[in-house]
Amino acid sequence: MLRPLLRRFCYTANTIRYRVEWPRLREAFAKMPPAQLLFDGGAGSGEFVCRTLAGGFAKRVIALEFDASNFTRLQENLGSDPRATLIQGSLLEIPLENESADMVMSTQVIEHIEDHEKAAAELCRVLKPGGHALITVPHPPEPFPNDGHFREGYTAADLTALFAPHGMTPLHTDYFLTRATTDRMGLVWKLPAHGVFLPVSWVDAESGLTSEQRRAGTPYGLLMLFQKALR
Repeated sequence: MLRPLLRRFCYTANTIRYRVEWPRLREAFAKMPPAQLLFDGGAGSGEFVCRTLAGGFAKRVIALEFDASNFTRLQENLGSDPRATLIQGSLLEIPLENESADMVMSTQVIEHIEDHEKAAAELCRVLKPGGHALITVPHPPEPFPNDGHFREGYTAADLTALFAPHGMTPLHTDYFLTRATTDRMGLVWKLPAHGVFLPVSWVDAESGLTSEQRRAGTPYGLLMLFQKALR
């Protein structure tokens, strides 16, 4: 019971992401009918999958995670949910049939993969014609270095070019993690325990802003919704 409360109210690098990224995902989900089957590539601990199911945005999910520690957390959070199938594996070799998912999602993952062209191709391979892909990535400039990233980030043009060869058309673009928010993240990182005693709401400097205001705020997060062409 304690972990959900901490995740909701206390600051960490993950909780600020959940606070400012999830509303952007939720708004994108609302533009589509609920998916019969959603594939999440790089699901982490399953936070966004749990929220997706709770919001009725997907009826069933297949969640794939490569990292062993994250996969253990994913099993703890979703292992008992009959609507969820959990797979430990790589986004470069998704163990699903071609055109088997109504929707695919990958949040803050492909920047960690050197062969991001293969990762994009795999996501599109398992997506049905007419289906949707919901992708979030870092957006340059990078406010602080991240050794786990193979690239600084993607502009909307970069991400469109990555998915266009697979028949994907962008439908919606949004931004999150504005510079005002990431500046506060940098400040609290210098505090004892990296500021985990602070309310996450204090670090959030962007709730209530419009999409255009977030875009003008030197954002570090980019969301794009794509649709795969029909044959």
